[in-house]
Amino acid sequence: MTDWAAVEAARVGAERKVAELQIRSLPIDPIQVAREAGILVEGADLEGASGCLMRQGDQFGILYSTSLPNAGFINFTVGHELGHYFLPGHIDIVLPDGRPHLSRGEFLSDNQQEREADAFSASFLMPRDLFLPALRRAGSGFQAIERLSGLCGTSLTATGIRFAAFAEDPVAVILSQQGRIQFCALSETLRSIRMKWLRSGDPVPRGTVTEEFRRSEQKVRTAARAEGAGCLSNWFDGAPEFEMQEDVVGLGSYGRVLTVLFSDEAMPDESDEDDE
Repeated sequence: MTDWAAVEAARVGAERKVAELQIRSLPIDPIQVAREAGILVEGADLEGASGCLMRQGDQFGILYSTSLPNAGFINFTVGHELGHYFLPGHIDIVLPDGRPHLSRGEFLSDNQQEREADAFSASFLMPRDLFLPALRRAGSGFQAIERLSGLCGTSLTATGIRFAAFAEDPVAVILSQQGRIQFCALSETLRSIRMKWLRSGDPVPRGTVTEEFRRSEQKVRTAARAEGAGCLSNWFDGAPEFEMQEDVVGLGSYGRVLTVLFSDEAMPDESDEDDE
């Protein structure tokens, strides 16, 4: 079971590290931060892993996978390994016997230390005090996430999840692969609704723009896009019949699909519905 208090502590630790390094603007370069800390950073062919932390004596090194030559993915991976390096206790856990530690980041692992390192990376690359002002200028929906991704030098997935965490409007960011949910992040507005949340492994609901899109492997692999509209209740059991915009993008060689559900309209008040 995930210790969410420890995950939150990792987020706080990341933002404390940004303040300690006196970083005051975006983007934040994790490779530069690592090298200034005396850590060697290089790309490598890491089959089945996104990154690696290693140690030889007092020398630490970080490897990132070259199989996905995406700057945002590389930055998140290096940030993830920095999480293992900076977070208290992680080095003893992930490097107990001196063997290299392989990671699979971007919110795809259920391991406690990997979740904490993911949280560290997202908060380190997109710290609240720098990210929030940029978010308020970015607009809404997938276009806002894309703008923030470019500004922060982060992947669309990581940026989307961070966007949902701070968005004031109704927003859901959903990652799926081969028609199955991998991850779902909700804005506070949606988290407060009495509805059944999506879980990892749940099928992508039929009749959605995402379901139709993901049937074309070519669209997914070529990073094509689609958009449409639908009801929130199409995705979440028990949700109100509230219309949401649905933006969908293929993530290329990742083989995954990113869905952004959003609306600029306020959600109906549940207490008013109960009164009616």
